Amino acid sequence: PLCEWCVSDEQHFSRKERGCADCPTVGRFGILAAALVALAGTAFLSYRALSRIAVKALRRIFGPAVAIRLSQLEARVGFQPKLKIVVSFYQVATTLGPVYGARLHEDFTSWIRVFEFFSFDLLGLTYPDACIGSMRHRLLLAALWPFAVILLGSAAFAAHALTVWLLLWKSSSGRVGGAGGPVSDEGDGEGDGGGDGEGDGGRDGGGMSGTRGVVAVDADGDGIPDRGVVAVDTDGDGIADHIEDVDVIDTDGDGEVTVSELNKHRWRELVRETQSRILYLAILVAYFVLPSVSRSIFKARMCESFGISVFDATARRSYLVADLEVLCRSDDEMYRGLDAYFWAFFVLWPVLVPLVLLGLLLWIRRDVRALRVTRLSRACRFLWRDYNARFHYWELADMYRKLFLASLVLFIQTDDGSSKLLRLIVASVVSALFLTALALVKPFKRFDDFYLACTANLLLTCCFVLGTVVQICESAAYEDMCDTLVGFESAFGASAFVIVLTVAMIALSLVLFVFKAISALRAPTIRLLSTGRAPVMDMSKKCHFHGFISHIWSTGQDQTHTIVRQMKLVMPDVRIWLDVDCLENLGALEESVGDATTFLVFLSVGYFKSRNCRRELYAGLALDRPFIPIHEADVEKGGAALEVLKAECRAHCVDDAGLGTYPSYLGPAEMVFRIFEKEDPILWVRVNAFQLESLKSIALRMLRHSPYYMRHPETLTSGVMVAGEVPPFAFVGPVTILVCRDNDG
Repeated sequence: PLCEWCVSDEQHFSRKERGCADCPTVGRFGILAAALVALAGTAFLSYRALSRIAVKALRRIFGPAVAIRLSQLEARVGFQPKLKIVVSFYQVATTLGPVYGARLHEDFTSWIRVFEFFSFDLLGLTYPDACIGSMRHRLLLAALWPFAVILLGSAAFAAHALTVWLLLWKSSSGRVGGAGGPVSDEGDGEGDGGGDGEGDGGRDGGGMSGTRGVVAVDADGDGIPDRGVVAVDTDGDGIADHIEDVDVIDTDGDGEVTVSELNKHRWRELVRETQSRILYLAILVAYFVLPSVSRSIFKARMCESFGISVFDATARRSYLVADLEVLCRSDDEMYRGLDAYFWAFFVLWPVLVPLVLLGLLLWIRRDVRALRVTRLSRACRFLWRDYNARFHYWELADMYRKLFLASLVLFIQTDDGSSKLLRLIVASVVSALFLTALALVKPFKRFDDFYLACTANLLLTCCFVLGTVVQICESAAYEDMCDTLVGFESAFGASAFVIVLTVAMIALSLVLFVFKAISALRAPTIRLLSTGRAPVMDMSKKCHFHGFISHIWSTGQDQTHTIVRQMKLVMPDVRIWLDVDCLENLGALEESVGDATTFLVFLSVGYFKSRNCRRELYAGLALDRPFIPIHEADVEKGGAALEVLKAECRAHCVDDAGLGTYPSYLGPAEMVFRIFEKEDPILWVRVNAFQLESLKSIALRMLRHSPYYMRHPETLTSGVMVAGEVPPFAFVGPVTILVCRDNDG
């Protein structure tokens, strides 16, 4: 009845040609599929390569300032969440015809074909279904080709890891640190690299070859080297290509670091990194192809009924839409044979794949909520990093929404649902409910992503409503109702409206990209000078805050509130414990200090006189938290000179056994050393650019004590910066400065 069934097995029905067309050769399918895979692989490898050399190239071409600003765009604009929102919109919008029966006017079919690329249906985009073979073969290919992509990617990652390992193994010879020189540690956090006569151990790697020049680092100050830094020369040109971390210095306890030990460590790290990359690739493939693969699986159940008698209107017969040769009846052998395939692949994709992703998110939920960077949480970052920690599971909710709208809705009236309005009505209600939940929960980290997601769901709801209109106007059963009820003379008007909405989504996304890019370059957030990116904000496994700020209300309350508020502006992911926000029980001050990685002390008049402030100080000493003193010097704001504050500390920090909190307390001298002498207090200044310098100093000290940067201290050597900050200035020639003797300043 549809006149869309080609008798010849070597032909398929082409809507473009409005008739049967010859099937392309298998070679063409292989070429197209290989081209798509190669294109994706080339894009990925190009991105990885360009991301490494872009900063250096941009520095040389445009200068450091432009290079740093351009390198910040990706992190600040947030391309990933916006791309996922746009792709999700079109993955559902393009199902209006095949799933809901709302076929747009033939003048707009070329527009729909363009958007079908977002479905990531490799088979549908490269080869006609009817030319593949029987329905069983189609189901097998549709359900298994994503696994082939994952296997190919895994093989590529494994080959890359093996190549790197062979290059490192080839460049390694002899013993690290020279002829058997042991690794020593002076107790100051830096060790000597052994007696190879190559200078300082090669932190900069100049003039080295192989894997020589190990520097032992004592990160926690216990006198035992925790990690090592070794300069690696992979190409044998005598210049170190990169600096490599070594977690285990001496595995056999002989006091020497050998190439064999380093190579074993490198191999383990390469294996773990390769596993993380494979998991990331699998998540990526599953996310993008899940709606289209699920819809392809449902082709085994999607039937359409046709009248078979002009004399009896009730006489109807259902055929499988994907293969009109199959009769949709339980007594049909071909149809019954598809049941096992359908249910097996249904359990595999719409059921198991989301459950596996949910299991991964549940496994890493504590790390995500505590902002801890682990290997597994990093491999799964595509699923959670765009959302607030409390709603890190939201990607699964959105995935189930797409899955329902693009495929599971086919369970509704499987025989003739595409010719009725029920699916469109259900889809409109589901989209509206999801939009309401999205507006109430606000799961996104960025407000622009939240607004774009709300807009996408609103436009999608409108598309379903207009799909109802299109179906009414296109149906022969409602010939006169299109103009009478809706107001359109034909389906052309409603189809044009749908196209306008879909194009508006692209236009809105592009405008948002440009606007966000411009705003991102001006956003005053802290970045690392070494990378141009935002710092990694992880913390100890036992902590839920990056810092605990201790102050006295009478002279330090306003200042500390300002510090915390401004720190959250320049470091949005930072968590600082502040009494007015977090204090629930005054008796649990010591536990609160232990719940933070660092201990910030705001020094103002009367601070050491407060018993509760001293409780916090003793708890910080007992827990050996890193102290970050911040000095209020303005007398009018409750400040005092450092000597005055030192005297106040000596006079009041005399409690025996630290009020029972710190039994081994050595007296005021220990407190003075930890607060005033171990590191210079940071001067708190309120005025514009000077305040920003104070905030940068606080941030840098907090980062130095975080677990990630204790393992990678070299990334903080260059310091931090804020876009738009006042750069350093210097006079280019002699300058005469006039001084007035009557001016006290």
